[in-house]
Amino acid sequence: MLQFTAAAVFAALVGVIAGDQKGLMAYSTLLGGLISAIPGAYFAYKAFQFRGARVADKMVASLFKGEAIKLALTAAGFALVFSSVKPLAHSMVFAGFAVVHLAGMAGAVWLAKRR
Repeated sequence: MLQFTAAAVFAALVGVIAGDQKGLMAYSTLLGGLISAIPGAYFAYKAFQFRGARVADKMVASLFKGEAIKLALTAAGFALVFSSVKPLAHSMVFAGFAVVHLAGMAGAVWLAKRR
């Protein structure tokens, strides 16, 4: 949820301060954020699919499968956006991706420190 919120908030912020190209910059930023958030949500689902010591082998397999599919979804997201969305602010796609990815990492660190 943190990553989806970060994508929406960052895209809205960019839209407010972007100037002439508000719409272009905002939706490009949002698309970049979603390229990070959607695969991240899939990985979180796969990571917490199994619990308990009795299913440790299933947990590890699920983590590896989740990470592989996350990487494939990320690559497919970039390919789809760059090939089919015109006009597009390429730098803002990467900025949205980076900010949302960093928000996810910061959230993970924050959760680890709480425990």
